[in-house]
Amino acid sequence: MDPICAIGLASAVVTLIDVATKVAKRVKELSETGDIPDVFRDIKTRLPLILSVVARTQNETQNLSLEAQESIEEVVRQCSEQAAQLHEILKKVVVVQGDSRLKKTVKAGVAFETSIGASMSLVEEKRVQRIAAGLRDNVQLLTFLSVAPVEKKEPKLLSFSVRKNSVPLPSYASATGLFIVPFARDEHFIGRSSSLQSITKSFESQNRVAIAGMGGVGKSQIAIEYCYRYKEAKPDAHVFWVYGGSIARFYQAYKRIAQQLDLPGWDDPEGSILELVSSWLSSTQDVYLLVIDNADNIEHWWPGKYKSGASLDDPSKDLSKYLPSEREDSYLLITTRDNRVASRLARTGKPIPVQPMSEVEASSLFLSKLGYERSSIDEGEVHALLKELDHLPLALSQAAAFIQENGISIAEYTAALQGKEAEEFLQEELDDARRDEDSINSVYRTLKLSYDQIKKQKPRAAELLCLLAMLDRQSIPKTLLKHVLEVTTSLGVLQAFNLVTSRAGQQTFQMHRLVQSFVRISLERDHTASAWQEKALACVSCDYPTEIGVGQWPECDALAPHVHIVTGYEYKTPEARLNLAHLLCWAADFDIERGIYDQALQRAKSSLEIFRELVTEDDERLAAATWLYGRLRYYLAQCANDTDEATGLLEKALSTAKYPSLTYGETAFELAHLYYYQGNEKRCLAMGKASFLCWNDIEGPNAARTLDNMHDYALELALLGHEDEGIAMWQEIMERCPASDASDNTKTVFTYRSMAGIAEFQDDAGMAEILYANLVGISETLYYPEHIHVLDYRLSHAEQIMRQGKLEEATQLSKAILTSSSGHSEWRICAGCLQTVAECCRLKASYIDELEYRLRTLEVHEKNLGWDHRDTVDVMHDLADCYLNAEKYPEAEALYQDIISWRSTEIGSTHVDTLRATECLGVCHLYEGRNEEAEAAFIDVTEKDTSPAARLVHNLCVALHDQGKWELLEIWSRKLYDLDDGYQFRALWSRMQALEQIGRTAEASEVRMSFLALDPPDAEARQAWLVPEKPPTRVDRRFGRMIHPRTWSA
Repeated sequence: MDPICAIGLASAVVTLIDVATKVAKRVKELSETGDIPDVFRDIKTRLPLILSVVARTQNETQNLSLEAQESIEEVVRQCSEQAAQLHEILKKVVVVQGDSRLKKTVKAGVAFETSIGASMSLVEEKRVQRIAAGLRDNVQLLTFLSVAPVEKKEPKLLSFSVRKNSVPLPSYASATGLFIVPFARDEHFIGRSSSLQSITKSFESQNRVAIAGMGGVGKSQIAIEYCYRYKEAKPDAHVFWVYGGSIARFYQAYKRIAQQLDLPGWDDPEGSILELVSSWLSSTQDVYLLVIDNADNIEHWWPGKYKSGASLDDPSKDLSKYLPSEREDSYLLITTRDNRVASRLARTGKPIPVQPMSEVEASSLFLSKLGYERSSIDEGEVHALLKELDHLPLALSQAAAFIQENGISIAEYTAALQGKEAEEFLQEELDDARRDEDSINSVYRTLKLSYDQIKKQKPRAAELLCLLAMLDRQSIPKTLLKHVLEVTTSLGVLQAFNLVTSRAGQQTFQMHRLVQSFVRISLERDHTASAWQEKALACVSCDYPTEIGVGQWPECDALAPHVHIVTGYEYKTPEARLNLAHLLCWAADFDIERGIYDQALQRAKSSLEIFRELVTEDDERLAAATWLYGRLRYYLAQCANDTDEATGLLEKALSTAKYPSLTYGETAFELAHLYYYQGNEKRCLAMGKASFLCWNDIEGPNAARTLDNMHDYALELALLGHEDEGIAMWQEIMERCPASDASDNTKTVFTYRSMAGIAEFQDDAGMAEILYANLVGISETLYYPEHIHVLDYRLSHAEQIMRQGKLEEATQLSKAILTSSSGHSEWRICAGCLQTVAECCRLKASYIDELEYRLRTLEVHEKNLGWDHRDTVDVMHDLADCYLNAEKYPEAEALYQDIISWRSTEIGSTHVDTLRATECLGVCHLYEGRNEEAEAAFIDVTEKDTSPAARLVHNLCVALHDQGKWELLEIWSRKLYDLDDGYQFRALWSRMQALEQIGRTAEASEVRMSFLALDPPDAEARQAWLVPEKPPTRVDRRFGRMIHPRTWSA
């Protein structure tokens, strides 16, 4: 006996005995407990007989021909599969302790109960009967094979090719050709028109056509439909159906063809059926279509090249040898899940790929199998199930049968697929008369067959499939697999079996949803899922860029879905958890680039927690993670407490970080920004300087990051009133740029940015407008239109236009930016646009329109910073000024009082912003006629401000005049005269009136002479001097300054 056959047969026998023993034990246990269905009683009787025949057959195979030995091995394997199916059915129909409520419902629904507590649906009973019949046939076949004469070249097999549950074959009135297709036509066949058309068109130029696709995609159903259409078009042609999934069944089908054609010698025990039929097919003048279905195992077709094992069979013993040669009017249609088989058997023709159904086709198929009217179902539930099953026909048919049989809802089935019971549902066998009885009729077992073949032929490919299943199933970049051994050939095998498909010129790959689900379930069952999760994490973390700029964005974008998947697993080993912490840090950095701050915050927090657990306090990685988390807490601060926490984290990171290092430089940069918004000028400038000096020490004076930090420091200097120093630093940046190692784009950005800063702080809004327009153009080519830099430069451009008085243009530009930034995580862009539009409205005296945008600005600030924040209070002040200008005094008064209260507590009662709010409150009182309260407010400001403005003293004089407090008016009008020459007329006039009222006429006359000598305005103009003057509106130099995170962009 051939050694390979001996090993294969021994393995098959061991498997059969193991499974059959389990089934026999379970049936015996059930019979001891009570009555069991007759079909199981029959199995109980036959299983010992099967085992006895198998043992005897194994002992007598030494004297059999090689083909008979291979047939016996195949039959034994079929018995094993049938026994395994019985075992699975027994597990499903017996209610056991620990079953979920849904499982019990499924097991009990639409079933009959036995006295022992086992339940079986009518469909399950039918399946058991079919399996039992198959076992009886196989026992007869094994008995026949084991006693066959040695000299027979072909075993005389019994003909079982017509299924017991198939309908009678169709008759054609005028047909003379045979129609040997053991399946009834599907009267409700749905879709697949493109596949059928492709087959027809391919046969116009070639005699062999192969259709290939993953298991369960509907290849056989397409072939069955094509057979009937072909027979309708050519009634006199023969149509033959051959099952190519096993050697024994291939032989049986050829024998039936020989018998039906009544070929000479078909019943000769000395003859070779395979050669007889092959010879007739190659030489006959009859027109025929031959279908080879399920030609999946490449070892059956070319064993000399693909057979596993230490030695090879005789290469002449391959099934491909017995396919007919090509000739006119003979057509061979092959269905296979292996593209390699398809390509080789089809020869010149390219295989026709069969993909899962479209949404419309899948929905129609599912509802037709379910028997429901479309109007009676929830379209949303159907869509969710179709998505979960990825439009795979076998899965849809299986789901419909399961739902119908067990009386559960579509939603319940979908939920079960997403839970722990997915394996059970996917393993459920579908009873379908239109599928071959040896075909596996469950999604899970269909995929397992492919997986087992791959594992046998190329173990590396099976390992790669496990790795891919732990990633996102779509758009898997090949670069992610560069450390995987034999990756190219392994991917070729997976693609050949249609478990993985390529995209974008073989550079990215994807797998079917159910393939991924099957692999994950299998690994969970084998307790190896965690190991493959760790390998997937290692692949992603090794491939992820550690420093992110524009050049790395495409790579990070491609890895983003896989990062989301692998960071969602739970890891136990320290090595894996450190890998996870690193990946979370890098991914959070990219999230910041994209403005996804909430996700970045969660990832940074998780990373920091892992580093705190696994590394020492002085570890640089801990400092980096602390900086990252503190940075994000600052970006997303909602109140003063959040800002304080961010400050603490960043200061801790700075104290831990080594100098000079990236962490130190970046932490100093963030602290400079934070201190700026806290109004801490000294610390802001100290950190800004430390940041750029750190990069100077790391990378040199002309390095891109050094110059970038210099720009930020220059901006801080200018914003804090040190314009000359800021301008000098910008000039130095432009001088250093030519010698910089930065790219040309970066140098251009640095130059234009520096020039724009100089122009802006020299009040040259026209030049600043041109430079910002150039920066917008450059940034749009470097980034994308909604990127933070693009929006920031566009906003700066609009502000410079506003400062030139082109208010309508600035308004339209700002509104356009507002639309572009809708939904952007960087909310300060939105706030800056609203402020700019509001300022344009103020300058146009359109106070009602301004009010709308001030309220929206306040809403944005309160949402993101909370009301207890300095920026929010500043926006409240802008709103109060708007109310004052719009003569809505009660609203303005209420806001001013809240502002004064907050500022007095937080920044002090003598702060310039607090004093300005107090003055505005006094002006509001004046307009309301509450002169005494107005006087008190103005006096309060003059007592706290060592250099009160002439405007303030004038407003105080108005309040005193309206109250008739002439003595005080005389005193303050003298002070007003000394403060500002611009107020001399009104100061003299107020003092003259006061002196006249208190009876100091001589002094009043002297003041009158001085007043008239200055050529005063007329009486009408003098009435305006009794109207209070409003303080100038609080205007920041730049609404959008210092709002975006650090990037090493261009």
